[in-house]
Amino acid sequence: MKLHFYIPEHHLPSKERHSEWEKGRIPPLLEGGKSASVQAWLFQTWAELGDSIDSSVVTELPPSGAIITLSNLLAEGFRASSSQFVAAVVADFLPHPGAHIQIVQNAAHAQRLRGSVFMPHWPQPNLIERNALRKDRFERAAFFGDRSNLLPELANPKFESHLESETGVRLEIRGADRWHDYSDIDLVLAIRDFSKARHLHKPATKLYNAWLAGVPFIGGGDSAYAAEARAGSDYLAAHSAEECIQLVKKLRDNPVLRDSIVKSGKKKSAARSRDAVRKMWGDFCSATLPERIKQWERKSPLEKYLFWAAQKGRFFIDRKFRS
Repeated sequence: MKLHFYIPEHHLPSKERHSEWEKGRIPPLLEGGKSASVQAWLFQTWAELGDSIDSSVVTELPPSGAIITLSNLLAEGFRASSSQFVAAVVADFLPHPGAHIQIVQNAAHAQRLRGSVFMPHWPQPNLIERNALRKDRFERAAFFGDRSNLLPELANPKFESHLESETGVRLEIRGADRWHDYSDIDLVLAIRDFSKARHLHKPATKLYNAWLAGVPFIGGGDSAYAAEARAGSDYLAAHSAEECIQLVKKLRDNPVLRDSIVKSGKKKSAARSRDAVRKMWGDFCSATLPERIKQWERKSPLEKYLFWAAQKGRFFIDRKFRS
């Protein structure tokens, strides 16, 4: 089957951005919302695979062939026809029961969602590592993302002030124009909440980026972190604002611990680098996807009917208990 990346035209990158991609340069994605997800997951993947995979970008959903797209780009009542085989990238959205394969960005989610495929999000393009000349300096923490995505308790200026007065470490909410720049950062802070929610639909990308940048990381109880790393050695996990401050103090006062976490993260980062993710996508497109298509084609009409029927129930449960 011919492989297509389905991207509606209004979600395609501009001509200028496309030109940068073709020259091998990866411009930062400053857009928000669905366009950013589409470009980060679909266009970026297609561009990174290049000539290694025979594929094309199409702006209309093809009536036949193997199709990779975002689950949220499929109509609510969509079901793949007998001539289509659809792999839907779930990203931050919801699995789509009309697709044959769900590609999820959280390894813990893949364990729960039967038949899905785990694919880590691409690391931040053009990432600048922490400047080695900072040595043992421990003065600046950063959250890389929109303020609205950081736990409100920590995004509050009162917490920032309290953190600095207690630890001497200043917290910065770093905007999209500098999401790639870790050169002057000594600690990454990325906590969604202090609840017991697993956030199965969320990735561990901020942890990957911290590993690649050589910066220690304090996160929350996210399942994505726990599925791929060990709290205490690969990163630290905080379950309250006060514990967060105590962990910052612990890191401040223990350069050996900081160095140990950074070294451990560096080892793990090899499996989440841009080269590693490119290989994972290449293996998926050249081996996993064709094999799943063969398996599907060998199913009887009854087996296919039961597959679609089961998907509805399975995804209803996944949507209801996605946290």
